[in-house]
Amino acid sequence: MFRYVIPAAVLALAVLVVGFIIAAVQKARYNAGVEDSINNLRQLAFFAAHHDDPAAKPRFKVDVTKLPGAVPAATVVLEGVPPDERLSWLVAVLPSLDQRRNPVEALLAQVQTDKPWPAPANQAAAQTMLPVVLCPGFAPAAGPAPTCYVGVAGVGTAAAALPLAVGVPTPPRAGAFRYDAPTPFERISDGLSQTLLVGETANEPGPWLRGGPSTVRGFDDAPGALPQTGPGGQFGGFFPNATNFALCDGSVRTFTPRTSPDVLLQMATIAGGGVSVTE
Repeated sequence: MFRYVIPAAVLALAVLVVGFIIAAVQKARYNAGVEDSINNLRQLAFFAAHHDDPAAKPRFKVDVTKLPGAVPAATVVLEGVPPDERLSWLVAVLPSLDQRRNPVEALLAQVQTDKPWPAPANQAAAQTMLPVVLCPGFAPAAGPAPTCYVGVAGVGTAAAALPLAVGVPTPPRAGAFRYDAPTPFERISDGLSQTLLVGETANEPGPWLRGGPSTVRGFDDAPGALPQTGPGGQFGGFFPNATNFALCDGSVRTFTPRTSPDVLLQMATIAGGGVSVTE
């Protein structure tokens, strides 16, 4: 019986072609994931983009009269309730989200802003997934619906508790979000396009409805702290070579492992002196 033997060179070429195809598909998926996360951040920061440019148009219908006029307080403040038992800032930006992808109306009807996060009245909302805060490829575990994006509070684990009093210089480690009050855009003297607002994090994602470190974090600059970004870091971790942040003008910037740690620390503050971003 005649047998056709495939030459070794042809087999090697076929293996090479298949390898190229697999690599191309993986790269395309990676790039698509990065772009999807960037779009999530743009949506979360649309209120800032509208402040910076009132003519800015989203890709979805938004009632601009309901957008926050400042960086919202990191929590829904309730007297005597600690930040990590309050509702998060994401409640304030629900009206600016794409209702085709997110159950905005249902959540606005469910959330009881006069009650803390653990209250039974808020548990239905707490269990509801909010697609815009889920990074592509992230698989949520059972329990309260998580977020892969957190507000940037400045530098230090206690940065969100720093005050921002009228007529008093801004604390140099303060960032865009603070627990007890909104941050007026005019107090961001480092420049809206140079100040971090919201970033990705794969580091212990917490419930999107919960205040405190679940939804707002400062860069930990203490000795022995986790790396700032990347797998196993404080921020990022979903993409090996990219960590995405929304800025206070609503734009989004991608940082790579080449980014100087000093750049991120300076961009985490609203009045720390600023920095011209170069890599």
